[in-house]
Amino acid sequence: MKRLLLLLTVLLIFSSPAWCQSGSYLDAVYQVYDDANASDPVEVLKDSIKTQFEIEIADDPDVNRWSKEWLDAVNTSLTALPASFRSATRMIYLEPSNLDFEVKYNGFNDQHGIVQMGYGSMFPSSVYTKKFKATYNRMPTSAEKIARFQYILARGMAYSFIQENPDVFKAYGKAVTYGEYPTRVYGPGAEANMVVLPGKNPLMIDLAFAIGEYCAAPNNLKTKSQARYDFVKNNVMGGATISGWGYKPVDDAASSTTDPGDDPGNVEIPTASGAPTIPDGDYLPIVTEVDVGTAAANLPTDWKTAPDLLKSAIVELFEVLPKFFSTCTQAIAYLPTTDTETAFSSEGFIFITQNSWFMPSFVELDDAARGKRFKEILLREMTLRFLYYHPEVTAKWKDTFGKSQSSFDAYVDMQQAVIGYFSAKDWLKQVNTARYNFIKTEFMKGTEF
Repeated sequence: MKRLLLLLTVLLIFSSPAWCQSGSYLDAVYQVYDDANASDPVEVLKDSIKTQFEIEIADDPDVNRWSKEWLDAVNTSLTALPASFRSATRMIYLEPSNLDFEVKYNGFNDQHGIVQMGYGSMFPSSVYTKKFKATYNRMPTSAEKIARFQYILARGMAYSFIQENPDVFKAYGKAVTYGEYPTRVYGPGAEANMVVLPGKNPLMIDLAFAIGEYCAAPNNLKTKSQARYDFVKNNVMGGATISGWGYKPVDDAASSTTDPGDDPGNVEIPTASGAPTIPDGDYLPIVTEVDVGTAAANLPTDWKTAPDLLKSAIVELFEVLPKFFSTCTQAIAYLPTTDTETAFSSEGFIFITQNSWFMPSFVELDDAARGKRFKEILLREMTLRFLYYHPEVTAKWKDTFGKSQSSFDAYVDMQQAVIGYFSAKDWLKQVNTARYNFIKTEFMKGTEF
Protein backbone atom coordinates (compact mmCIF):
# COMPACT_ATOMS: atom_id res chain seq x y z
CA MET A 1 0.00 0.00 0.00
CA LYS A 2 2.89 2.37 0.85
CA ARG A 3 4.43 1.68 -2.57
CA LEU A 4 1.17 2.50 -4.28
CA LEU A 5 0.86 5.79 -2.35
CA LEU A 6 4.42 6.69 -3.28
CA LEU A 7 3.72 5.95 -6.94
CA LEU A 8 0.62 8.10 -6.84
CA THR A 9 2.54 10.98 -5.27
CA VAL A 10 5.28 10.86 -7.90
CA LEU A 11 2.77 10.74 -10.71
CA LEU A 12 0.86 13.68 -9.29
CA ILE A 13 4.04 15.77 -9.05
CA PHE A 14 5.03 15.22 -12.66
CA SER A 15 1.58 15.23 -14.21
CA SER A 16 0.08 18.14 -16.09
CA PRO A 17 -2.70 20.28 -14.58
CA ALA A 18 -5.17 18.91 -17.16
CA TRP A 19 -4.47 15.37 -15.98
CA CYS A 20 -5.09 16.43 -12.37
CA GLN A 21 -8.61 17.55 -13.24
CA SER A 22 -9.69 13.89 -13.24
CA GLY A 23 -9.05 12.56 -9.78
CA SER A 24 -10.45 9.10 -10.57
CA TYR A 25 -8.47 8.59 -13.78
CA LEU A 26 -5.60 6.62 -12.26
CA ASP A 27 -8.01 4.50 -10.24
CA ALA A 28 -9.87 3.68 -13.45
CA VAL A 29 -6.65 2.78 -15.23
CA TYR A 30 -5.65 0.45 -12.41
CA GLN A 31 -9.12 -1.09 -12.37
CA VAL A 32 -9.04 -1.84 -16.11
CA TYR A 33 -5.52 -3.23 -15.76
CA ASP A 34 -6.52 -5.46 -12.85
CA ASP A 35 -9.69 -6.66 -14.56
CA ALA A 36 -7.84 -7.53 -17.77
CA ASN A 37 -5.33 -9.59 -15.88
CA ALA A 38 -7.86 -11.21 -13.58
CA SER A 39 -10.17 -12.18 -16.45
CA ASP A 40 -9.75 -13.82 -19.81
CA PRO A 41 -9.02 -11.05 -22.40
CA VAL A 42 -11.43 -12.73 -24.83
CA GLU A 43 -14.24 -12.62 -22.28
CA VAL A 44 -13.41 -9.00 -21.46
CA LEU A 45 -13.71 -8.09 -25.14
CA LYS A 46 -16.98 -10.02 -25.41
CA ASP A 47 -18.38 -7.98 -22.53
CA SER A 48 -17.12 -4.75 -24.07
CA ILE A 49 -18.83 -5.51 -27.39
CA LYS A 50 -22.07 -6.40 -25.64
CA THR A 51 -21.98 -3.18 -23.60
CA GLN A 52 -21.17 -0.95 -26.56
CA PHE A 53 -23.27 -2.53 -29.31
CA GLU A 54 -25.87 -4.65 -27.43
CA ILE A 55 -24.74 -7.69 -29.42
CA GLU A 56 -23.90 -10.93 -27.65
CA ILE A 57 -20.70 -12.69 -28.71
CA ALA A 58 -20.94 -16.40 -28.00
CA ASP A 59 -19.14 -19.67 -28.61
CA ASP A 60 -18.81 -23.15 -27.20
CA PRO A 61 -15.49 -23.16 -25.31
CA ASP A 62 -15.40 -26.94 -25.32
CA VAL A 63 -15.33 -27.06 -29.12
CA ASN A 64 -14.27 -23.91 -30.99
CA ARG A 65 -13.57 -20.65 -29.20
CA TRP A 66 -13.24 -17.07 -30.42
CA SER A 67 -9.68 -15.79 -30.54
CA LYS A 68 -8.67 -12.25 -29.61
CA GLU A 69 -7.73 -11.58 -33.24
CA TRP A 70 -11.14 -12.64 -34.53
CA LEU A 71 -12.97 -10.57 -31.94
CA ASP A 72 -10.85 -7.53 -32.72
CA ALA A 73 -12.06 -7.90 -36.32
CA VAL A 74 -15.67 -8.17 -35.11
CA ASN A 75 -15.22 -5.08 -32.96
CA THR A 76 -13.71 -3.11 -35.84
CA SER A 77 -16.56 -4.12 -38.12
CA LEU A 78 -19.30 -3.21 -35.64
CA THR A 79 -17.65 0.14 -34.93
CA ALA A 80 -17.78 1.03 -38.62
CA LEU A 81 -21.41 0.01 -39.11
CA PRO A 82 -24.29 2.40 -38.35
CA ALA A 83 -26.56 1.52 -35.43
CA SER A 84 -29.58 1.39 -37.75
CA PHE A 85 -28.00 -1.59 -39.52
CA ARG A 86 -26.47 -3.25 -36.45
CA SER A 87 -29.73 -3.22 -34.50
CA ALA A 88 -31.14 -6.20 -36.42
CA THR A 89 -28.34 -8.42 -35.07
CA ARG A 90 -28.53 -9.54 -31.46
CA MET A 91 -25.91 -12.29 -31.42
CA ILE A 92 -22.79 -13.37 -33.33
CA TYR A 93 -21.99 -16.98 -32.64
CA LEU A 94 -19.00 -19.14 -33.52
CA GLU A 95 -20.64 -22.38 -34.62
CA PRO A 96 -19.53 -25.39 -32.53
CA SER A 97 -18.88 -27.68 -35.46
CA ASN A 98 -15.67 -29.02 -36.93
CA LEU A 99 -17.16 -28.90 -40.40
CA ASP A 100 -15.29 -26.56 -42.71
CA PHE A 101 -18.24 -24.45 -43.82
CA GLU A 102 -17.57 -20.76 -44.09
CA VAL A 103 -20.68 -19.01 -42.90
CA LYS A 104 -24.08 -19.91 -41.59
CA TYR A 105 -27.03 -17.60 -41.01
CA ASN A 106 -30.19 -18.09 -38.99
CA GLY A 107 -33.10 -15.80 -39.41
CA PHE A 108 -36.34 -16.33 -37.56
CA ASN A 109 -38.40 -17.67 -34.69
CA ASP A 110 -36.52 -17.88 -31.40
CA GLN A 111 -33.19 -17.36 -33.10
CA HIS A 112 -33.96 -14.21 -35.08
CA GLY A 113 -31.04 -11.84 -35.38
CA ILE A 114 -28.39 -14.50 -34.76
CA VAL A 115 -25.47 -14.66 -37.16
CA GLN A 116 -23.72 -18.01 -36.99
CA MET A 117 -20.14 -17.90 -38.21
CA GLY A 118 -18.68 -21.20 -39.39
CA TYR A 119 -15.31 -22.09 -37.93
CA GLY A 120 -14.02 -22.15 -41.49
CA SER A 121 -14.76 -18.46 -41.99
CA MET A 122 -11.20 -17.59 -40.94
CA PHE A 123 -9.70 -20.49 -42.88
CA PRO A 124 -10.61 -20.10 -46.55
CA SER A 125 -11.26 -23.26 -48.51
CA SER A 126 -8.85 -24.53 -51.13
CA VAL A 127 -11.37 -23.53 -53.79
CA TYR A 128 -11.30 -19.92 -52.60
CA THR A 129 -7.51 -19.75 -52.30
CA LYS A 130 -7.11 -21.16 -55.81
CA LYS A 131 -9.50 -18.49 -57.10
CA PHE A 132 -7.58 -15.83 -55.18
CA LYS A 133 -4.24 -16.97 -56.57
CA ALA A 134 -5.65 -17.05 -60.10
CA THR A 135 -6.93 -13.48 -59.62
CA TYR A 136 -3.93 -11.88 -57.87
CA ASN A 137 -1.05 -14.27 -58.69
CA ARG A 138 -0.35 -14.85 -54.99
CA MET A 139 -1.91 -16.31 -51.88
CA PRO A 140 -4.00 -14.07 -49.56
CA THR A 141 -2.19 -12.45 -46.65
CA SER A 142 -3.29 -12.83 -43.03
CA ALA A 143 -4.78 -9.33 -43.15
CA GLU A 144 -6.73 -10.21 -46.29
CA LYS A 145 -8.10 -13.35 -44.66
CA ILE A 146 -9.31 -11.21 -41.77
CA ALA A 147 -10.88 -8.77 -44.23
CA ARG A 148 -12.65 -11.67 -45.89
CA PHE A 149 -13.96 -12.75 -42.49
CA GLN A 150 -15.29 -9.22 -41.94
CA TYR A 151 -16.98 -9.30 -45.34
CA ILE A 152 -18.67 -12.60 -44.45
CA LEU A 153 -19.77 -11.16 -41.11
CA ALA A 154 -21.36 -8.11 -42.78
CA ARG A 155 -23.11 -10.40 -45.25
CA GLY A 156 -24.47 -12.49 -42.39
CA MET A 157 -25.72 -9.40 -40.60
CA ALA A 158 -27.38 -8.36 -43.85
CA TYR A 159 -29.79 -11.29 -43.62
CA SER A 160 -30.85 -10.20 -40.15
CA PHE A 161 -31.45 -6.70 -41.53
CA ILE A 162 -33.46 -8.05 -44.48
CA GLN A 163 -35.52 -10.14 -42.06
CA GLU A 164 -36.46 -7.05 -40.07
CA ASN A 165 -36.92 -4.75 -43.08
CA PRO A 166 -38.86 -6.58 -45.82
CA ASP A 167 -39.91 -3.31 -47.43
CA VAL A 168 -36.25 -2.48 -48.10
CA PHE A 169 -35.82 -5.81 -49.83
CA LYS A 170 -38.90 -5.20 -51.97
CA ALA A 171 -37.58 -1.80 -53.01
CA TYR A 172 -34.22 -3.35 -53.92
CA GLY A 173 -35.84 -5.53 -56.56
CA LYS A 174 -37.10 -2.40 -58.29
CA ALA A 175 -33.77 -0.58 -58.11
CA VAL A 176 -31.38 -3.14 -59.59
CA THR A 177 -31.23 -5.54 -62.50
CA TYR A 178 -30.81 -9.01 -61.11
CA GLY A 179 -28.14 -11.20 -62.67
CA GLU A 180 -25.50 -8.52 -63.27
CA TYR A 181 -23.72 -9.05 -59.94
CA PRO A 182 -21.74 -12.16 -58.84
CA THR A 183 -23.07 -13.91 -55.74
CA ARG A 184 -21.00 -17.08 -55.50
CA VAL A 185 -19.62 -18.51 -52.26
CA TYR A 186 -16.36 -20.42 -52.57
CA GLY A 187 -16.33 -22.95 -49.81
CA PRO A 188 -17.64 -26.38 -48.79
CA GLY A 189 -20.58 -24.90 -46.88
CA ALA A 190 -21.65 -22.34 -49.47
CA GLU A 191 -25.25 -21.30 -48.76
CA ALA A 192 -26.59 -24.83 -48.72
CA ASN A 193 -28.66 -26.44 -45.99
CA MET A 194 -28.83 -23.30 -43.91
CA VAL A 195 -31.95 -21.98 -42.25
CA VAL A 196 -31.59 -18.38 -43.37
CA LEU A 197 -34.89 -16.56 -43.46
CA PRO A 198 -38.30 -17.34 -44.87
CA GLY A 199 -38.25 -17.96 -48.59
CA LYS A 200 -34.74 -16.73 -49.22
CA ASN A 201 -34.39 -16.22 -52.94
CA PRO A 202 -31.57 -15.16 -55.30
CA LEU A 203 -32.46 -11.48 -54.98
CA MET A 204 -32.06 -11.66 -51.17
CA ILE A 205 -28.63 -13.22 -51.68
CA ASP A 206 -27.85 -10.45 -54.19
CA LEU A 207 -28.68 -7.75 -51.62
CA ALA A 208 -26.72 -9.49 -48.84
CA PHE A 209 -23.63 -9.75 -51.05
CA ALA A 210 -23.97 -6.10 -52.07
CA ILE A 211 -24.19 -5.06 -48.40
CA GLY A 212 -21.12 -7.14 -47.57
CA GLU A 213 -19.09 -5.60 -50.37
CA TYR A 214 -20.30 -2.08 -49.59
CA CYS A 215 -18.76 -2.53 -46.14
CA ALA A 216 -15.62 -4.47 -47.00
CA ALA A 217 -14.70 -3.17 -50.47
CA PRO A 218 -16.96 -0.22 -51.38
CA ASN A 219 -14.95 0.90 -54.39
CA ASN A 220 -15.26 -2.55 -55.92
CA LEU A 221 -19.02 -2.45 -55.50
CA LYS A 222 -19.23 1.05 -56.99
CA THR A 223 -17.26 -0.13 -60.03
CA LYS A 224 -19.42 -3.23 -60.50
CA SER A 225 -22.78 -1.57 -59.85
CA GLN A 226 -23.36 2.08 -59.03
CA ALA A 227 -27.07 1.29 -58.54
CA ARG A 228 -26.30 -1.27 -55.83
CA TYR A 229 -23.82 1.03 -54.15
CA ASP A 230 -26.34 3.90 -54.05
CA PHE A 231 -29.16 1.67 -52.82
CA VAL A 232 -27.16 0.18 -49.95
CA LYS A 233 -25.87 3.61 -48.93
CA ASN A 234 -29.26 5.29 -48.94
CA ASN A 235 -31.63 2.49 -47.92
CA VAL A 236 -29.54 0.19 -45.71
CA MET A 237 -26.80 2.34 -44.20
CA GLY A 238 -28.85 5.50 -43.76
CA GLY A 239 -26.42 7.55 -45.84
CA ALA A 240 -23.34 6.39 -43.94
CA THR A 241 -20.24 5.63 -45.99
CA ILE A 242 -17.74 3.00 -44.92
CA SER A 243 -14.10 3.30 -45.91
CA GLY A 244 -13.70 -0.44 -46.43
CA TRP A 245 -11.82 -3.22 -44.69
CA GLY A 246 -9.34 -4.26 -47.37
CA TYR A 247 -11.35 -7.18 -48.73
CA LYS A 248 -10.19 -8.31 -52.18
CA PRO A 249 -12.95 -10.03 -54.20
CA VAL A 250 -11.92 -12.91 -56.42
CA ASP A 251 -12.64 -13.06 -60.13
CA ASP A 252 -15.27 -15.65 -61.02
CA ALA A 253 -13.65 -16.14 -64.43
CA ALA A 254 -10.09 -16.30 -63.12
CA SER A 255 -9.92 -20.09 -63.40
CA SER A 256 -12.08 -23.03 -64.34
CA THR A 257 -12.17 -24.30 -60.77
CA THR A 258 -15.67 -24.72 -59.41
CA ASP A 259 -16.91 -25.09 -55.88
CA PRO A 260 -17.68 -28.77 -55.23
CA GLY A 261 -20.31 -27.70 -52.72
CA ASP A 262 -22.19 -25.84 -55.45
CA ASP A 263 -21.75 -28.35 -58.25
CA PRO A 264 -25.13 -29.51 -59.63
CA GLY A 265 -23.44 -32.84 -60.37
CA ASN A 266 -23.41 -33.53 -56.64
CA VAL A 267 -27.18 -33.31 -56.39
CA GLU A 268 -28.90 -36.59 -55.63
CA ILE A 269 -30.61 -38.00 -58.72
CA PRO A 270 -34.37 -38.33 -58.11
CA THR A 271 -35.84 -41.80 -58.29
CA ALA A 272 -37.92 -42.96 -61.22
CA SER A 273 -39.87 -45.42 -59.09
CA GLY A 274 -42.50 -42.95 -57.93
CA ALA A 275 -43.47 -41.84 -54.44
CA PRO A 276 -44.33 -44.30 -51.65
CA THR A 277 -47.95 -45.37 -51.33
CA ILE A 278 -49.97 -43.09 -49.07
CA PRO A 279 -51.48 -45.26 -46.32
CA ASP A 280 -54.91 -44.94 -44.78
CA GLY A 281 -55.09 -43.37 -41.32
CA ASP A 282 -52.21 -41.69 -39.53
CA TYR A 283 -48.64 -41.91 -40.77
CA LEU A 284 -45.38 -41.98 -38.80
CA PRO A 285 -42.04 -43.14 -40.21
CA ILE A 286 -39.81 -45.68 -38.55
CA VAL A 287 -37.86 -43.86 -35.81
CA THR A 288 -34.76 -45.61 -34.53
CA GLU A 289 -31.36 -45.04 -32.92
CA VAL A 290 -27.95 -45.96 -34.33
CA ASP A 291 -25.01 -46.99 -32.15
CA VAL A 292 -21.88 -45.29 -33.48
CA GLY A 293 -19.54 -46.87 -30.95
CA THR A 294 -16.32 -44.99 -30.31
CA ALA A 295 -17.54 -41.93 -32.18
CA ALA A 296 -19.84 -41.20 -29.24
CA ALA A 297 -17.55 -42.44 -26.47
CA ASN A 298 -16.89 -39.00 -25.03
CA LEU A 299 -20.46 -37.73 -25.18
CA PRO A 300 -22.58 -37.34 -22.06
CA THR A 301 -24.63 -40.45 -21.38
CA ASP A 302 -27.95 -38.66 -21.86
CA TRP A 303 -26.90 -37.58 -25.38
CA LYS A 304 -26.47 -41.17 -26.58
CA THR A 305 -30.18 -41.85 -26.91
CA ALA A 306 -32.76 -39.69 -28.62
CA PRO A 307 -34.43 -37.43 -26.01
CA ASP A 308 -38.12 -37.98 -25.36
CA LEU A 309 -38.89 -34.40 -26.36
CA LEU A 310 -37.13 -34.93 -29.69
CA LYS A 311 -39.30 -37.97 -30.34
CA SER A 312 -42.36 -35.96 -29.33
CA ALA A 313 -41.41 -33.20 -31.78
CA ILE A 314 -41.29 -35.77 -34.59
CA VAL A 315 -44.77 -37.00 -33.70
CA GLU A 316 -46.13 -33.44 -33.46
CA LEU A 317 -44.71 -32.54 -36.86
CA PHE A 318 -46.09 -35.61 -38.61
CA GLU A 319 -49.50 -35.04 -37.04
CA VAL A 320 -49.94 -31.76 -38.94
CA LEU A 321 -48.12 -32.47 -42.22
CA PRO A 322 -50.14 -33.77 -45.17
CA LYS A 323 -49.27 -37.39 -45.97
CA PHE A 324 -48.61 -36.46 -49.60
CA PHE A 325 -45.49 -34.72 -48.25
CA SER A 326 -44.64 -36.70 -45.11
CA THR A 327 -44.75 -40.25 -46.50
CA CYS A 328 -41.68 -39.46 -48.61
CA THR A 329 -39.75 -39.75 -45.35
CA GLN A 330 -39.79 -43.45 -44.58
CA ALA A 331 -37.38 -43.63 -41.64
CA ILE A 332 -35.61 -41.30 -39.21
CA ALA A 333 -32.47 -42.49 -37.43
CA TYR A 334 -30.80 -40.73 -34.48
CA LEU A 335 -26.99 -40.64 -34.56
CA PRO A 336 -25.26 -39.59 -31.30
CA THR A 337 -22.29 -37.89 -32.98
CA THR A 338 -20.75 -34.42 -32.89
CA ASP A 339 -18.63 -34.54 -36.05
CA THR A 340 -21.48 -34.25 -38.56
CA GLU A 341 -24.05 -31.68 -39.62
CA THR A 342 -27.33 -31.35 -37.78
CA ALA A 343 -29.01 -33.70 -40.24
CA PHE A 344 -28.48 -35.36 -43.61
CA SER A 345 -30.52 -37.71 -45.78
CA SER A 346 -30.61 -40.08 -48.72
CA GLU A 347 -33.45 -41.66 -50.66
CA GLY A 348 -36.29 -42.02 -48.11
CA PHE A 349 -34.10 -41.92 -44.99
CA ILE A 350 -33.13 -39.03 -42.71
CA PHE A 351 -30.31 -39.13 -40.17
CA ILE A 352 -30.58 -36.65 -37.33
CA THR A 353 -27.64 -36.09 -35.00
CA GLN A 354 -26.76 -34.94 -31.54
CA ASN A 355 -26.37 -31.48 -33.10
CA SER A 356 -30.02 -31.58 -34.16
CA TRP A 357 -31.24 -31.23 -30.60
CA PHE A 358 -28.54 -30.32 -28.09
CA MET A 359 -26.85 -27.60 -30.11
CA PRO A 360 -26.68 -24.70 -30.29
CA SER A 361 -25.60 -24.30 -26.69
CA PHE A 362 -25.15 -20.56 -27.23
CA VAL A 363 -28.74 -19.58 -26.65
CA GLU A 364 -31.10 -20.39 -23.81
CA LEU A 365 -33.82 -22.28 -25.63
CA ASP A 366 -36.72 -23.60 -23.61
CA ASP A 367 -38.23 -26.93 -24.58
CA ALA A 368 -40.79 -25.38 -26.94
CA ALA A 369 -38.18 -23.26 -28.75
CA ARG A 370 -35.78 -26.19 -29.05
CA GLY A 371 -38.61 -28.23 -30.53
CA LYS A 372 -39.33 -25.51 -33.12
CA ARG A 373 -35.70 -25.39 -34.16
CA PHE A 374 -35.55 -29.17 -34.49
CA LYS A 375 -38.70 -29.26 -36.61
CA GLU A 376 -37.15 -26.73 -38.99
CA ILE A 377 -34.04 -28.90 -39.36
CA LEU A 378 -36.17 -31.98 -39.95
CA LEU A 379 -38.35 -30.16 -42.48
CA ARG A 380 -35.24 -29.14 -44.38
CA GLU A 381 -34.33 -32.77 -44.97
CA MET A 382 -37.93 -33.90 -45.48
CA THR A 383 -38.13 -31.41 -48.36
CA LEU A 384 -35.22 -33.17 -50.06
CA ARG A 385 -36.89 -36.55 -49.51
CA PHE A 386 -40.08 -35.19 -51.07
CA LEU A 387 -38.16 -33.85 -54.08
CA TYR A 388 -36.38 -37.17 -54.47
CA TYR A 389 -39.73 -38.80 -55.13
CA HIS A 390 -41.31 -35.83 -56.95
CA PRO A 391 -38.90 -34.54 -59.62
CA GLU A 392 -41.87 -33.01 -61.42
CA VAL A 393 -42.15 -30.45 -58.61
CA THR A 394 -38.54 -29.36 -59.12
CA ALA A 395 -39.18 -28.97 -62.84
CA LYS A 396 -42.26 -26.85 -62.15
CA TRP A 397 -40.34 -24.72 -59.62
CA LYS A 398 -37.66 -23.96 -62.21
CA ASP A 399 -40.29 -23.09 -64.81
CA THR A 400 -41.95 -20.75 -62.32
CA PHE A 401 -38.98 -19.05 -60.62
CA GLY A 402 -36.02 -19.37 -62.96
CA LYS A 403 -35.39 -21.76 -65.82
CA SER A 404 -31.64 -21.24 -65.48
CA GLN A 405 -31.55 -22.44 -61.86
CA SER A 406 -29.43 -25.51 -61.27
CA SER A 407 -31.13 -28.35 -59.41
CA PHE A 408 -28.88 -27.62 -56.45
CA ASP A 409 -29.98 -23.98 -56.28
CA ALA A 410 -33.61 -24.95 -56.75
CA TYR A 411 -33.40 -27.49 -53.89
CA VAL A 412 -31.92 -24.92 -51.51
CA ASP A 413 -34.52 -22.36 -52.57
CA MET A 414 -37.37 -24.81 -51.94
CA GLN A 415 -35.97 -25.96 -48.60
CA GLN A 416 -35.93 -22.39 -47.32
CA ALA A 417 -39.41 -21.73 -48.64
CA VAL A 418 -40.87 -24.84 -46.96
CA ILE A 419 -39.29 -23.89 -43.63
CA GLY A 420 -40.62 -20.36 -44.00
CA TYR A 421 -44.08 -21.62 -44.93
CA PHE A 422 -44.18 -23.73 -41.77
CA SER A 423 -42.49 -21.38 -39.28
CA ALA A 424 -43.01 -17.83 -40.53
CA LYS A 425 -45.91 -17.98 -42.94
CA ASP A 426 -46.98 -14.33 -42.62
CA TRP A 427 -43.49 -13.06 -43.41
CA LEU A 428 -43.12 -15.43 -46.37
CA LYS A 429 -46.53 -14.43 -47.68
CA GLN A 430 -45.55 -10.76 -47.45
CA VAL A 431 -42.22 -10.92 -49.27
CA ASN A 432 -42.77 -13.97 -51.50
CA THR A 433 -46.44 -14.50 -52.21
CA ALA A 434 -45.68 -16.60 -55.28
CA ARG A 435 -43.43 -18.95 -53.31
CA TYR A 436 -45.96 -19.14 -50.50
CA ASN A 437 -48.68 -20.20 -52.89
CA PHE A 438 -46.41 -22.69 -54.63
CA ILE A 439 -45.51 -24.46 -51.37
CA LYS A 440 -49.15 -24.44 -50.32
CA THR A 441 -50.31 -26.01 -53.57
CA GLU A 442 -47.49 -28.30 -54.70
CA PHE A 443 -46.03 -29.45 -51.37
CA MET A 444 -48.78 -29.17 -48.77
CA LYS A 445 -51.89 -29.70 -50.87
CA GLY A 446 -53.65 -26.72 -49.28
CA THR A 447 -52.62 -27.38 -45.67
CA GLU A 448 -51.64 -24.20 -43.79
CA PHE A 449 -49.95 -23.93 -40.40
